[in-house]
Amino acid sequence: MRPAVASFVEGTNVPDGQFDASLFPERLGGFVSSCHWTPLVVARRAAALLVDGGGRRILDVGSGVGKFCIAGALSTEARFVGVEQRGDLVEVAREAASRCGAQRASFLHGNVFDVDFSEFDGLYLFNPFLELIEPLQFPIDDAVPLSPTRHGEFVAATRSRLSEARPGTRVVTYGGFGGEMPDGFKCELEEDCYRDLLTFWIKAG
Repeated sequence: MRPAVASFVEGTNVPDGQFDASLFPERLGGFVSSCHWTPLVVARRAAALLVDGGGRRILDVGSGVGKFCIAGALSTEARFVGVEQRGDLVEVAREAASRCGAQRASFLHGNVFDVDFSEFDGLYLFNPFLELIEPLQFPIDDAVPLSPTRHGEFVAATRSRLSEARPGTRVVTYGGFGGEMPDGFKCELEEDCYRDLLTFWIKAG
């Protein structure tokens, strides 16, 4: 196992730059990582909140290079599934997970329309649709043009699927997801974490 990854597994606070450099192509690290991928301190905190209480299957919507899923799989006993619309990033995520032995992290090529939230115990949303409406200083690529209409469709689909989630489903948003949580979800915790707001919700029974 690579030193940065091994240190993370041991519970050490590893700089994101070291972790990223050990797993991802250079073009997807640095400023792109700081803009788009979950910081390790946030990943560890979010994964723990989602898994506490017996969560065993966690979904990351807009998983990118898989950093959150990999960190979650390495720091908990749960399975993490990422769904990502960019096929090249799905391949990067799969290779990175294989390289570091994150066997409980897997990745699907698709988007929020392709997954059933009721199949998961917990969900993670790091404002996955922001790039559709806001020009970002460090874009991943030029494959996704600005589209407020598409943004609205993705947010509405997310709310609809959250409404269908099973009672007890845990959700962590980091920087929100572009919309309001549907009725039935209770906010259990809200805290500043690294550079943004982390919010933890549980769906009432």
